[in-house]
Amino acid sequence: MNEVKRIGDKVEKILLRTIVITALIIVIVQGLMVKEPFRLYLSWGERLEGQRIEYPVNKVDYGGENEFEVKSPYAFVVIKAEKYDSLPEAVVLVNNREVKRFTSNEIKLKVMGGDRVEIDSTFYNVPVEYKIKDVSPNLSYPEKGMVYRSNGGQDGGMVMIGEIIVK
Repeated sequence: MNEVKRIGDKVEKILLRTIVITALIIVIVQGLMVKEPFRLYLSWGERLEGQRIEYPVNKVDYGGENEFEVKSPYAFVVIKAEKYDSLPEAVVLVNNREVKRFTSNEIKLKVMGGDRVEIDSTFYNVPVEYKIKDVSPNLSYPEKGMVYRSNGGQDGGMVMIGEIIVK
């Protein structure tokens, strides 16, 4: 009987110490979360803040004529190289993969919401302007008529069109 009581006392002592240490750790972590750098690493919600959804969410239009119409996440963009007939070394990248080259002065891209579009014209040492000539009606960004400019050469030859946003 005495030995059972001794084992119970040891278990109770271990449990009490565990509870006290856990409470201290919680208080210390909460105190550290007041500082901005610690909050970023300790809070999962802070790390997710500002991240975009990969694919656009299609909302349901309950008042329209075509209630069951499915809207495509795909869109098209027509990009024109201003003042040049062709730029065969200018590469269009979608999500860091080569998709097309400017073999003529304009190209048509099929893109999806969330795709990142860039133009690599580092081969050319002269400034080159690219214009968004046309877009599909379901595209929010980039807009028709926007102009992007590369400064030419290795340092300024990359043109960031940006992430595609579909309505």
